[in-house]
Order: sequence, then structure tokens, then C-alpha cells
Amino acid sequence: MAALAAGVSKRRAVAQGLGSSQNAVKYLDQDFETLRQQCLDSGVLFKDPEFPACPSALGYKELGPHSPQTQGIIWKRPTELCRRPQFIVGGATRTDICQGGLGDCWLLAAIASLTLNEKLLYRVVPKDQSFQKNYAGIFHFQFWQYGEWVEVVIDDRLPTRDGQLLFLHSAEGSEFWSALLEKAYAKLNGSYEALTGGSTVEGFEDFTGGISEFYDLKDPPANLYQIVRKALRKGSLLGCSIDISNAAETEAITSQKLVKSHAYSVTGVEEVHFHGRLEKLIRLRNPWGEVEWSGAWSDDAPEWNDIDPRQKEELDKKAEDGEFWMSFSDFLRQFSRLEICNLSPDSLSSEEVHKWNLVLFNGRWMRGSTAGGCQNYPDSS
Repeated sequence: MAALAAGVSKRRAVAQGLGSSQNAVKYLDQDFETLRQQCLDSGVLFKDPEFPACPSALGYKELGPHSPQTQGIIWKRPTELCRRPQFIVGGATRTDICQGGLGDCWLLAAIASLTLNEKLLYRVVPKDQSFQKNYAGIFHFQFWQYGEWVEVVIDDRLPTRDGQLLFLHSAEGSEFWSALLEKAYAKLNGSYEALTGGSTVEGFEDFTGGISEFYDLKDPPANLYQIVRKALRKGSLLGCSIDISNAAETEAITSQKLVKSHAYSVTGVEEVHFHGRLEKLIRLRNPWGEVEWSGAWSDDAPEWNDIDPRQKEELDKKAEDGEFWMSFSDFLRQFSRLEICNLSPDSLSSEEVHKWNLVLFNGRWMRGSTAGGCQNYPDSS
């Protein structure tokens, strides 16, 4: 009877809008507005009892309490790291995301793609928070989990070493939205170390509630460029990677400065007139914020000198920010997989409109019956 009553209560709450982006479920029953007001009334900055600034928040093995990697770490608030911290400086952009000492490039690639769609970004990263107005050391973010939106509250104590952020950070030293977003996602997953090694598409889905699809770039459809262009125009999130044949190749850098088994985000496509024909280009970003493709159409490559000067000025941005152009043909030769998270019911490979039907089931994972498990372990499905 108790289970039946709980099921009825759950369905009633969903019918009333609980779990929607406008009325997200409060993770661990922590309400942002209530907690912030309590801190403002007491004059004490928020300290999160559910995800305290201690070794357990960092991890359990490589980042465990006795690991050499965690020695010398001090948790500090942004107000202790710079004179005038900002939540967002000049708008949240893909260059705000620089990887630190955590193997979560897949997550950073997803965040970088998220910044290309402002409406989606500010659903995940609410704008009603700053270090100036009503600052109380507390921030909140929203993620899609198992068919509903969940609001995660954190304090702003971040792991540092020698006065520098240890993990995700912005190239702009006074900006902290991306570091705080990473902490909220770490809390949702149990620790920072839990974010090590994942699939970009997992981040895409947790940021959007969208539906993902994969393309094998060794056998791509003939119209893949049109699919990518349409996906970007519709605000879909895209990522890509290079497969490896053994563990020793993980994050190995090729002769043309591409990183294997590393998540890149796709940030744009363009066509340029080149030697009397149209050349299809694609723009990618390495979450490291550095190490860029050095082949054709890379920064300072000679190909840029043979196109319209106005297009060259617009597209050829010479900066070591991890973002670069390459020809679409080189992209297909160099990369192994493309992931697209679709945010609308339109089919990306056809102009025909299809409508999604959404059905939610509550239950438990059963091998061979209901799918389950991480993308890294397909045998668990």
C-alpha cells in the first residue's frame, strides 16, 4: 500500500508540473531560495552539508583521501581567489571552458556546445545569481535526470592548489560559472572523480533531455555535412572523437596535433570559395583550450590566403584557444565518431517533420530486459 500511495503521489506531482524546467525537483530536498535567504538573514556564507569541502567530494581512488594527487589541496571561495569575482563575464562562451586536472574532457565538450544555445544554457545555468547581488556563497544549476529536471544546490568552495583552481576554469581568471557548474555535476554524481571518463552524449542528454544519435565516420551517410549544418542551425549539440586500438593510445597526440580518445565539440560549419570550388569546412574545439589541428585550414595555414579576404578575417581567428577549422574531408578521415543530441522532433536527415511520443516508466534495471549502464560499458545493457 505504501508503494501504491507513493506512486500516486509521484504521478500527482508530475501532473502538477514537478520536474519541469520551471519547477525542477529539489535534489536532496535543498531549496535554493530558502537556503540563500537563511544565509542572507544570518550573515553567514553557505556551507553545503550534503557535499562538504572535504576529501570525499574529490574522489575515492585516484583522487582519494590518501592519493598524492590530492595533497596540498585547499578549498577556497572565488572571493578568496580574486578581488572582484564574476559569475559570467561578457556572456558565457565556449572559450570559458578550460580543462584542469580531471579527465572529464567529455563533459567540457558538452558544456562548450551548450554555450552555443543561450536558451538551453540559461536553463542549466540560471542567471539569477552573482557575486554582487544577494551573494551568500550558494549557487544552483539544473540537470535532466531520468525524465525530469533536477535542481542541484552547491556552495562556492572550490578545490585549489597554489592559489589556482584545480579543475575546470575559465580563461578569464575572474569568471566562475563553469567551475561551479562542474562542481554541481560532481555533486549529482557523487564526487569529482566520478566525472572521469565518460561520453559527451551523456552530458548532452543531462543538459537538455534531448535524444542522441551516433554516426560512424568510417561509413558516413553521403549527406552528413548537411545533417551537421542543419543540426547546428536547430541548436543541437554535437561532439566527436578519435577511436583508439589500445589503452596506451589514450590521449596520444597525432603528428597533426589531434588528441586520440578525447572529446571535441563541434562548434560550426562553413563553405568557402577555394580554387574555383566550394570547400566545406568544420570548426572543432579541444576542451584543453590548446593543442590544435596543424593541417590544412588550421590557424595560419596557407589555404586562408586563397579565399575572400572578408571571409578570412571573419573565420581565421589566430588564437591558441583550442578551437580550429579543418576541411570536412579531413574531418571524416581523422575522426571516428560523431554524436548529435537532437533538441527538436524534426528528423535531421530529412525535411519531413516527425513528432516524438514520450512515455515514462518507473522501475529498475534488468539485464536483457531494460537497458542500463554507462556508455563505456555496453555489455551492461
